[in-house]
Amino acid sequence: MGNPFIVAEDLAIKTLLNGMTVSDEKNAARQVKIWFGYPDVEVRTQDFPFITIDLIDIVPANDRQTQGRFSDTDNRGTQTPVANYLFTYDVPVAYDLIYQIMSHARHPRHDRAIMLQLMRKFPSKFGYLVVPNELGTESSRRHMFLDGFTKRDTADSDTGNRRLLRNVLTIRVISEMSAEQATAKLAVSTASVNTTNSNIPSNYNPVQ
Repeated sequence: MGNPFIVAEDLAIKTLLNGMTVSDEKNAARQVKIWFGYPDVEVRTQDFPFITIDLIDIVPANDRQTQGRFSDTDNRGTQTPVANYLFTYDVPVAYDLIYQIMSHARHPRHDRAIMLQLMRKFPSKFGYLVVPNELGTESSRRHMFLDGFTKRDTADSDTGNRRLLRNVLTIRVISEMSAEQATAKLAVSTASVNTTNSNIPSNYNPVQ
């Protein structure tokens, strides 16, 4: 099985960003690390430069939502087509996923190099994201838009007012959740009751 809704998009964006490098007088190809969320200095090495990915909003895309059922002969590309047989499934639920991509650097040359690479990866027009389907059998090219760019350079007081150079991109990814995921019900396998609580009668039976 492939990755489900949201997880698949997360990994697709990380894959798109992987492999970025910057150069300086000490290193001709310094790797830019990619994190989901700001790295905790107690857990990870906070080596600059790095990029963080945060999912900041999930918006129902009602303006492009349709209803109905699809039919095909290969069950959404998951098997060899079956002659004279149609697989049917419901139209997915449309969503826009809003991501915040933020770069963090100390060196001005790193900052500008990362800025250029990010603008190429997330163009305001003609952007797309390659996302595998839930079954891992096919990939789709999702529309992806740059909704905003902000410069947030600051002085980091924790390190003697050193410069912290940051670029913030707001990205909108056109996405969808399968009807099966949207209507799936989670079964409760066990239920625990604290029978030692003084407020629960001694003769209480939770399975009555």
